[in-house]
Amino acid sequence: MIRKSMLAAALLAMTLSSCGDSPAMKAEDAKDNSDMTALGPVPTQAAKEELNFQQKRLEGCTARQKYYQDLGVWISGGVNPIVDRESWDALSQDARDEIFEIAACLAASGKTGPQQITIGAQGFDAPVVTRMVPNQREWQVPQ
Repeated sequence: MIRKSMLAAALLAMTLSSCGDSPAMKAEDAKDNSDMTALGPVPTQAAKEELNFQQKRLEGCTARQKYYQDLGVWISGGVNPIVDRESWDALSQDARDEIFEIAACLAASGKTGPQQITIGAQGFDAPVVTRMVPNQREWQVPQ
């Protein structure tokens, strides 16, 4: 029984190899792959510009995060920051909004678009506040 199966498989292989390539196989071989790399398609100029924009935006919001860390307000975390409650309460509303914008930028890795952000307080306090952030702010890299 096994011998018959092996013989049938060998016969089928010989038959297929004698037929040559099918038209579909030839079309596949003729396909132009000049826009491909080992890791996928070659990035277009627009994709490179978008990536550069994201990187610059991420650098800008990371610099502002460091500013609030140096002030002692932003204790830890990136996407969902942990803040010092007393320092947070002493901030202006504009500064609080900026911390939400920074966290949204970090959550999106520099991309734009809405992000839900939760600010927590250091220790075992409940979250300070959760908010949906538009995440459209332009961040400048400090010189």
